Amino acid sequence: MDKPVQSQPAAFDSMAKGYDAEFTASVLGRVLRPMVWERFAACFAPGSSLLELGCGTGEDAIHLAKSGHRVLATDASAQMVDCARRKAEEAGVADRIRFQVVPMESLSAVLGTEVFDGVYSNFGAVNCAPDLAALAGVLAPRLAPNAPLVWVIMGRFVPWEMAWYLLRGDRRRAFRRFHRGGSEWRGLTIHYPTPGNCARRLEPHFVVNVARPLGVILPPSYAAGWLERTPRMRAWLSRLERTLFERALGAGLSDHYVLEARRAA
Repeated sequence: MDKPVQSQPAAFDSMAKGYDAEFTASVLGRVLRPMVWERFAACFAPGSSLLELGCGTGEDAIHLAKSGHRVLATDASAQMVDCARRKAEEAGVADRIRFQVVPMESLSAVLGTEVFDGVYSNFGAVNCAPDLAALAGVLAPRLAPNAPLVWVIMGRFVPWEMAWYLLRGDRRRAFRRFHRGGSEWRGLTIHYPTPGNCARRLEPHFVVNVARPLGVILPPSYAAGWLERTPRMRAWLSRLERTLFERALGAGLSDHYVLEARRAA
């Protein structure tokens, strides 16, 4: 039986209108998202049927649909899904994307017996799930054997965040990711598993292949405004970020990490 729904769609409804301007189109978004898309291309076979958790404004689903995939894009926020649906229509890929307003905790009620070729989630959506082990148990029967799982997860140990807030005298935010029971945000409890924690919670349904850093050199979005004004520094940091990403070094110290796993046979 599913756990009681914890998600508060209103927390994300209020962000839908400005999300693309604040992050998708930002310097940081334009650097990091294409790196994630490279991993999608490497992990998902052409023409795959994919399940997305936390589609937000649909940027990833639209990109994958343009690449020839079919996507069931889910999100707890009706406002986010409305925005994503409009963007898909404008992009001419609405026929390749199905949208569903549903929190991750209630996925089993809407997925039925459909089997997907892969599952993905970008930029911390799964951090809102109260129980990753339970979520893995729901997803496993809906994925083909060896189907890839690619999740972008907010990490726990983030030197950038700790330094940023400590320099401003805000110890609470500096160490918010260390709280055993998670950190409260807009009525939600956000959990910050390490790559090792997440790998253990996915067992025995998934086998983790690698965790790649995303935001170990570049700062978190709230601390990245200065990147707009320093193109040379931005370019240098971005090159170093990409090097660590490709070599899968530093995932345990990054703002996000890309966890790549496969459904156990």
